[in-house]
Amino acid sequence: MKKYYFLINSLEWGGAERVITRIVSSKLYKKHEVTIITLKNINFYDLPKNVKHLALSNIKNNFLMFLNIPFFTFKFKKVLKKNNFDGGMSSLEIANFVNILANKKAKIAFGTTISFFSWIIGRCYKQLIKILYPKAERIKVNSEENKYLLAKYLKISEDKIDVIYNPIDLKQIDILKNEKVESELMNEMRGKEVFITTGRLISSKHHTKIITALKKIYDEWEKKRYFLILSDWPERKHLEKLVSLYGLNNFIKFLGLQKNVFKYLHQADYYLYASEIEGFPNVLIEALACDLGIITSHFRTWCEEFISGEYNENFKIKYPYYWENWVIISNENYEDDFYFVYTNRKNILKRKKWFEKFDIDVVAEQLMKFIS
Repeated sequence: MKKYYFLINSLEWGGAERVITRIVSSKLYKKHEVTIITLKNINFYDLPKNVKHLALSNIKNNFLMFLNIPFFTFKFKKVLKKNNFDGGMSSLEIANFVNILANKKAKIAFGTTISFFSWIIGRCYKQLIKILYPKAERIKVNSEENKYLLAKYLKISEDKIDVIYNPIDLKQIDILKNEKVESELMNEMRGKEVFITTGRLISSKHHTKIITALKKIYDEWEKKRYFLILSDWPERKHLEKLVSLYGLNNFIKFLGLQKNVFKYLHQADYYLYASEIEGFPNVLIEALACDLGIITSHFRTWCEEFISGEYNENFKIKYPYYWENWVIISNENYEDDFYFVYTNRKNILKRKKWFEKFDIDVVAEQLMKFIS
């Protein structure tokens, strides 16, 4: 039995966190001793018995976490020395900085795109990425486009970067999606067309665009529609006020954070998405796994790559772009494009394509090679 570690900011609800918890729950990792090391002492997930959770602090605030990078580096060095791990990696920027500073052979995962870091503190992150990431032994990204953009930004060879897609556990999803939804909610949805979205309620996800688009169809079509928002975080109060302003309280329901999103996805007809910047949107793969028709904005990175099967920087999309069970609409004209697609929603197919590349067993094996 070998020992592996995963270093991450926390185990809060988010895409990178879900990737780690899925990987350590796979058959391959159950054969080994795995430790998830977090900078903050927060855990939203139920972990397998063979997985230990070690928190380096009781810090809750992200800004304090950033300021304590030297402290985390010192603590993580001690953990590495004590445990003699056979391999491991970090994920998310602060954890990556700590890993590189503490470990000469650091392997890191970069799960977003460099253009994401546009806010004030994000610019500090961007500079640290430029300084520290080239010092990592290897870097994992989740799309060919991200590999190209990151190598260009860091001025390093693409040979130092591995592309490994995020995993999906179809067998587990088939179990979870068949769990019963609360009877009161089922009664409210009965006989209605159900739309759904998941993902953190932050400004970059543009949930306001979705709500405004839904207001338009609510006003002009029969009111037999229902929309579920499964998530939480800073934008929730603002979005709830917008829903109230539009008079949509009986049409749009906020369910907050849910450990099992799949039982709700399984009851929906369409998945809506409006983000512009993503490394790899796990939520779209989860919607695909539940056979939903997807209406999504055009986002970077990975959008064109998933459609064409490979990254081509010259690939151009005309909106709305119909592909398998996706429809891609423009970011600039989201509401109008959504209205057009909605009126022609029978044209949205519900088929999976190239889904095997996301299979948990395939990805787990690739990641084992990366961290060993």
